[in-house]
Amino acid sequence: MEEEDDKKYGEAIKYDPEFAGPLKNRSCTDIICLLLFLAFLVGWGVVTGFAVYGGDPERLLYPTDSEGRVCGRGEFVNKTYLLFFDLTRCASPKVIATGCPTPQVCVSKCPSENWFYTGGETEADRTKLICRDNVNPMDTSKNVKDLVINGHCAFYYVESRSFGRRCIPRDITSNVGTIIDALEATYSSSSTSPVYRLEILKKMVDAMNYVIRFARLQKVAEGVFQDVQRGWWVLLVGFGVAMVISFLWILLLRFISAFMIWFSIVAFLLLSGFGAYYTLNKYLTLRGTSNATFSDMSEMEQEFSLEFSRYAELETTWLVLFIITLVILVVCLFVLIFLRKRIAIAVALIGQASKAVGSIMSTLFFPLVPYILQLIFLVLFCGVAVLLASAGKANYRIMCKSEAGCDCPAYKENDTCSMETFDAALCPNASCQFFDYVEDPKVPWFHAYNLFALFWSMFFVSAFGEMVLAGAFASWYWVFDKSKVPTFALSMSLGRTLRYHTGTLAFGSLIIAIVRMIRVILEYIDHKVKQKTDSKIIRALLCCCRCCLWCLEKFLKFINRNAYVYCAIYGKNFCVSAKNAFSLIMRNIVRVVVLDKVTDFLLFIGKMVVVGGIGVASFFIFSGEVPGVGPHLPEMNYYLTPVIIITIGTFFIASAFFDVYAMAVDTLFLCFLEDCERNDGSAEKPYFMSKDLMHILNKKNKDVDKED
Repeated sequence: MEEEDDKKYGEAIKYDPEFAGPLKNRSCTDIICLLLFLAFLVGWGVVTGFAVYGGDPERLLYPTDSEGRVCGRGEFVNKTYLLFFDLTRCASPKVIATGCPTPQVCVSKCPSENWFYTGGETEADRTKLICRDNVNPMDTSKNVKDLVINGHCAFYYVESRSFGRRCIPRDITSNVGTIIDALEATYSSSSTSPVYRLEILKKMVDAMNYVIRFARLQKVAEGVFQDVQRGWWVLLVGFGVAMVISFLWILLLRFISAFMIWFSIVAFLLLSGFGAYYTLNKYLTLRGTSNATFSDMSEMEQEFSLEFSRYAELETTWLVLFIITLVILVVCLFVLIFLRKRIAIAVALIGQASKAVGSIMSTLFFPLVPYILQLIFLVLFCGVAVLLASAGKANYRIMCKSEAGCDCPAYKENDTCSMETFDAALCPNASCQFFDYVEDPKVPWFHAYNLFALFWSMFFVSAFGEMVLAGAFASWYWVFDKSKVPTFALSMSLGRTLRYHTGTLAFGSLIIAIVRMIRVILEYIDHKVKQKTDSKIIRALLCCCRCCLWCLEKFLKFINRNAYVYCAIYGKNFCVSAKNAFSLIMRNIVRVVVLDKVTDFLLFIGKMVVVGGIGVASFFIFSGEVPGVGPHLPEMNYYLTPVIIITIGTFFIASAFFDVYAMAVDTLFLCFLEDCERNDGSAEKPYFMSKDLMHILNKKNKDVDKED
């Protein structure tokens, strides 16, 4: 029965006396995919050109006045804040989608005092006016009442503060009465009942909520951007430390691999335990001093809670973190207990990978090449995305000065208009104001193209790094005397990959990119479904589809990785390499599960120790809990900004180094499986594996002396 199962996945590899590692005689593979990839990159260049030509990123950072001019730029370089003439008109959910139907002007600073039009026409009243850019309030040919009624000047303003570069009142309740007086003086309103006052107050509060909601993401993004500007050198220091520690960790694995792996396991458990203790302690401390939770917060406070520092003051945050760290600790503890008998073998296998890495030390530095390439593609994607998001022409709409409507046949509210052709005389109760930027119909497709280009390019570079390393480590394995490994094993593998197999890399990475794009589309559909319906069945079906696609992507990545190893050795195209590698794995599936995946888990723990250690250290440093360090650090809007950026950066840096070991283990393991099928340890067909690896796996060569 076992023999029949083995035949189902092909015949075992036959002995070949001339085989001695990666073949030198090979030809180009998957040329069509290479041409398709090059054509796709040309298309990405076209999209980039369109984005550069039509994009204006400053539109995303600065607010825009009623005439579509950006505050803080050009003629308004010294006027960086936006002032609303009548904030009560913003009290509608439509504000986020249609804009606030009140004149908006750029000002050099937000009002620091209260002023309300009370019907006066004195020079003192005129000096207090805040008007549109093309209006001179000191022109006595126009009375003040006409200026405010026609929307040329604000009929009131109150002491305000900047939020997202928009002027928001500091105190509403003390100014409600005066605002009503200004309304009466301007529009001859007569209702001063408590109900009317309460209505005005509610409008002001609602208006603040909608405007704040509109601006909060911009404010948070701006704060994070400022933190990066101020503390760029701190981030570089953090990344440098992460790189040094990762390199030292990998270097120590070369000499004391067993100790480092066991140290990683113990350190990971200690870090998880400390994390659970610290978060529980913070939760209990906050629970005793504050009753604030997410459910207790008002809507406005929830909006402001996006500021990172606010989360650290909530007991709910620390309770969630405690549960997460405790679950991680318990799960890893059980996994290590159940795998304790296999850990020793996996540690020895990592030790062999250490010897391979030690023999080809250049492999430790090679990950910098794909890392830099991926960084370039990521920066290109972000730049194009920002430019596309800011591309478009200014769109102007009719805004009625009264909530009752424009009251004229010439113009209707929300109709498209032009600043050059709009005639205010035809409809005194209407104005032509900036609405938004109308994007080109092609822009959404360009966004999708840009995203897919990111996926394909990132997976291509990742595949490139895997195949180059696989070729180098295969050269180490298929040599009897491990001290006589080719001097330029990595360079030769790099040359073979670039000359013959970039098409194979494009083919494999295209498959993963398509699956990833489908996953993104499903995420978008799920987001839309949440907004449109509460159907549990639809949500459940989408969840199942997302889960299946995630599993499919992981499986395809596993197949691709081994296909790249086979291609690096034999020089076959992607389909043949994937088929042969998969067949070899399925014929030895028990060994794959028992050894290969356990070593991956142990390397993952080591990587998490580095990431977790640096993440915890940066948290304590930037939160001010390390005495004497605070005065030397730049002032931050959110102290968690550098913590998060350094932790994420450390993860990618550590991954670049640890992936070398992971690739070494996977390559050596696949070579070992083939070695076991191709050879039997006899004098005619000796094993190529080292003596240590033979000892680990109970193999030996008969009458053949082979060096480690």
